[in-house]
Amino acid sequence: MINKLIWLGMAFMCLSLGANAQLEVKRNFQAAYDQETRSMDGAPGAKYWQNRSDYKIQASIDPATRELKGSETITYTNNSPDSLGSIVIRLYQDIFKKGNPRDRSVKADDLTDGTQISRLSLNGQEADLSKVSGVPARYSRGPKAQLTRYGTNLYVQLNEKIGTGQQVEVEIDWSFIIPQDSRMRMGSYGPSSFFVAYWYPQIAVYDDIDGWDKTNYTGTVEMYNDFGDFDVELTMPDSVMVWATGLLQNPEEVLAKEQAKRFKKAQTSDEVVRIVTAEDQEKGKFLKKNGQNTWKFSAQYVPDFAFAVSDFYLWDATSIEVEKGRRVLVDAAYRPDADFYDQAAEIARAVVEDLSENLPGVPYPFPAVTVFNGSGGMEFPMIVNDGRVTSRFGLITLTYHEIAHTYFPFLMGINERKYAWMDEGWAQMLPYDLAFKLEPDGPNAMRWVTMSYERTAGGSMELPLMTPTVFTAVSGYGVHAYSKPALAYTFLQDLMGEKQFAKAVQHYVENWRGKHPIPHDFFNSMEASYGKDLDWFWQPWFFEALVPDLGFESVALSGNSAKLTIENKGGMPLPVHLTFVLADGSVEERHESPEVWKEKDSINLKFKFDQPVKQVALGGPTIPDADRSDNLHQVEVR
Repeated sequence: MINKLIWLGMAFMCLSLGANAQLEVKRNFQAAYDQETRSMDGAPGAKYWQNRSDYKIQASIDPATRELKGSETITYTNNSPDSLGSIVIRLYQDIFKKGNPRDRSVKADDLTDGTQISRLSLNGQEADLSKVSGVPARYSRGPKAQLTRYGTNLYVQLNEKIGTGQQVEVEIDWSFIIPQDSRMRMGSYGPSSFFVAYWYPQIAVYDDIDGWDKTNYTGTVEMYNDFGDFDVELTMPDSVMVWATGLLQNPEEVLAKEQAKRFKKAQTSDEVVRIVTAEDQEKGKFLKKNGQNTWKFSAQYVPDFAFAVSDFYLWDATSIEVEKGRRVLVDAAYRPDADFYDQAAEIARAVVEDLSENLPGVPYPFPAVTVFNGSGGMEFPMIVNDGRVTSRFGLITLTYHEIAHTYFPFLMGINERKYAWMDEGWAQMLPYDLAFKLEPDGPNAMRWVTMSYERTAGGSMELPLMTPTVFTAVSGYGVHAYSKPALAYTFLQDLMGEKQFAKAVQHYVENWRGKHPIPHDFFNSMEASYGKDLDWFWQPWFFEALVPDLGFESVALSGNSAKLTIENKGGMPLPVHLTFVLADGSVEERHESPEVWKEKDSINLKFKFDQPVKQVALGGPTIPDADRSDNLHQVEVR
């Protein structure tokens, strides 16, 4: 009996302490605080550092064979305090290599031998490509091989370490076959139309949290890249147009005179300019006829580069001033038969304006953005890949979602491989205010988000958001990356109020623009701006997998008054939304923010009206609730 009492006492103490406990800080996060690369106020620490990769790339595509050939020079700068004895190079297209693991099925005809490297040089020293190990160094019993190729990574052991502040110049010649039918964020959309991404050998991130990022690309989890400058030359047949990350540097060399004139006009026009029309396509005189054209693009301080090509798409463009003296070029390239895409440039312009002025309320940071009508929905710096839609509302939300990624993860270099919710949740939350403004009769899309989370919440397949995304890649990814964090951000806005929430988001963005925030940087940044402790909110939403479930514990409707006791059965801090139906059939609503649950799991509320109440309902279509059977109470009013 004594032992049992002691055990119960200890359990009670743990529960009591847990109510006020600080958020868990993993060892590698704590090491960053100890080393002063990050700080507890949410800002980068006094000794924050990050490495850099700059790329010069020349590439071409043979449309007949779908073979892409490339040559690149990477200047890699080690700003870390560590001397690096190896580098990790990502070979994304090895996802199509026979025998490699992947999360998604691919067509058998699209399986290849992966990325073909014909030359690799480091600081002028040629690597012996005939000696490549297929066994990771940590599993090898012999001496470490100079080159190890495993999954989608190439590990290169260096003869001389890269010291702090030093650079290494990496030169690579490579090729691969663009998949014909398997469109895993990129691929073929016709005989001479392609969206090309995850395509160039890329140096992985080495950071203050995990060292080298060695996560293989298996098709679901996305990117985590160094920032750097890109100078890219793409040589194509003279029938093909090219759109890409960055700004086109030589429009007069590749566009026909009239199209070059229209392109220039669009850069200062608030109206949509039709650069290549159906009539132009019919005449076939919209490009310079040189046999081949080399399209030159430049982008400064971005984390990735993608491009698209087509010989039959239409091309529209406009622009918008996002801050005094700076305009953003907004264009759309689309199939002539694609529904609603003749409005894509105008819609994308409205999205850029909304993101700049409302949430996050930071002027769009790059000089351009292109909407390419390929398939699905996928984002890259300054270019997005959008598939077919069945409504204008669908095009608005899809375009907004993908362009919203400009801020998360392209302005802020978030590690999507570990914490996809740090960007996908925002891109899921942000579009709907503008969508309903532009298309008032559109569907309640947040209801779908709510239902998605509600079905999974508290079940065996739900993992806490702080679980690295790579472990949720197959079954729980949608809820983990999209719907649950979108609701968490929405309810945080409800809690803080729209103005204070916007101010806090801007504080977070300014702290970490061009850098690599982790979840605790987000939590601490938002708290620093808000000025209040939010651990009680972060803990259940991000560190636990609880059930969203509010219910009436008791209801007393007497005459014109209502006395309610509401219980938080699942432990999630949710808004309390009440809808009252009065005797004459009129409806009144009352709302409490999630802050009512800061220190309680049960609340008492009292309301008075100018006539008797005959019904009260708790919750709403955009507030998740696992059990709605106890959310309605009604009485007969005579």
